[in-house]
Amino acid sequence: MSALLILLLTLATHRVTRVVTRDAIPLIKTPRDAFVTRWGRSSSAATREERRVSFNGKRTNGFMASLAYLWECDWCTSIYVGGGLTYLTWRWTELGDQPWIVAVLAWLAASTLTGLIAQQEPD
Repeated sequence: MSALLILLLTLATHRVTRVVTRDAIPLIKTPRDAFVTRWGRSSSAATREERRVSFNGKRTNGFMASLAYLWECDWCTSIYVGGGLTYLTWRWTELGDQPWIVAVLAWLAASTLTGLIAQQEPD
């Protein structure tokens, strides 16, 4: 892979991860919030019984609580998003000259850079 492709993959991974874990798009936010509320638990839960109760007071378990945490954790989710994007890029570029994959990665990278720059500007 070229350095440019790796840079595009890195920035695209950041953008897709942010869409999954943070964006307020109702199509993603609504199920994410519902899932986290139903299965997630407080990180300050000290006792075993507190760890068995989700944010909405229902019973949860370690597996489902881990999935709820994963859905909101940029660091955690990025490993799966990055792996998926890397695999797809490798697979599509291996099958022949597919310039559209670079265009998609560049589009996502541009979105990331724009968002990072916008965060630095005063409102």
